[in-house]
Amino acid sequence: MSYFLILLSFGIAPLALMWLAAPRLVWRHRGALVVIVILILLVSIPWEMAAIDRVWFYSPRVIVGTRLFNLPIEELTFFVIDGLLVGTLALLLEEKFHVHS
Repeated sequence: MSYFLILLSFGIAPLALMWLAAPRLVWRHRGALVVIVILILLVSIPWEMAAIDRVWFYSPRVIVGTRLFNLPIEELTFFVIDGLLVGTLALLLEEKFHVHS
């Protein structure tokens, strides 16, 4: 299975469902979501650059081959999707369970 197919199945699909469920909430907090993604990229890219090809590698059979900072584009996409998933889920949970005093 290709990395992009995994991203689509387990990343984009649930993200799309959450965004469809609460578009106004997501739009209202879009700036926070962007900040989350930027912070994840700032932490993850150096970490991944230090580890790739020393600790783990990506099989050429499952990635497209395009790299940025010597990282497969799929891995960078994962960081973005992961940040958006976690941030959106936190917004939805806060909205559902927040007790207004």
